[in-house]
Amino acid sequence: MPTSPWYQHSLDTVRELLCTCIGPKWGDAPEEKIREIRESRYTFGKRLCRKLDIQPTDTVLDFGSGCGFVSRAFCETARQVHCADLNPEFLAFTRDELSMFDNTSFHHISYASIQDLPDASIDKAVSTAVFIHFLYYDILFNLIELNRVLKPGAILYFDILDADAIDLHNPAAIKYHIEIYKDSVRGDGFLLQPFSSTALLKLAPQLGYEHIDTEHIGTGNSVAEITLRKVAQPDLPDWLAAKA
Repeated sequence: MPTSPWYQHSLDTVRELLCTCIGPKWGDAPEEKIREIRESRYTFGKRLCRKLDIQPTDTVLDFGSGCGFVSRAFCETARQVHCADLNPEFLAFTRDELSMFDNTSFHHISYASIQDLPDASIDKAVSTAVFIHFLYYDILFNLIELNRVLKPGAILYFDILDADAIDLHNPAAIKYHIEIYKDSVRGDGFLLQPFSSTALLKLAPQLGYEHIDTEHIGTGNSVAEITLRKVAQPDLPDWLAAKA
């Protein structure tokens, strides 16, 4: 379990919750712009519905559903949506945000464990602005667990801050976090963790995934949207299988 995890922090106000979930983009008082935030994230969710071809027969997992703004688009399209998050405050907010949908369930999960979901139960899994906080080991264990709940042939989408694409002479994507990190306690979970897409695509086949697509978006094209397909069980050495 990571030390000092951000998801154990108490979020006492909507402002704190939104700042934690969406970062600094919307300023110091994001609760005053919640309509714009909701619409922006919903539009992004609709884009993902098209990108992943989410169908009315699909069961969708939103892994790290945050405030549920993106999940709303899935709820309008899919047969069933599972919203899963580590932080109970996020999950409570999402329950209210999506209360009009009767095809949605909510799961308070633990680290790399979606304990409420059975094996091979998910057609499409989506994780937005979650893997950007993960180190290699976090990515490893979470991809193993996601493989467990995905059906054979199921699709997994997530985004990372691609270390391969970062340019220090075009620092908009990381400048804010570097400035914080230099004066922080190392390992503060609020910070982005750049990760190499090259390393990720080397790891994925060992964990039972086929690479479908990588698309770079965002400032300086530094965010990599990774789409994988489950094609097998993870091929783990005995020493790792005992830990997974």
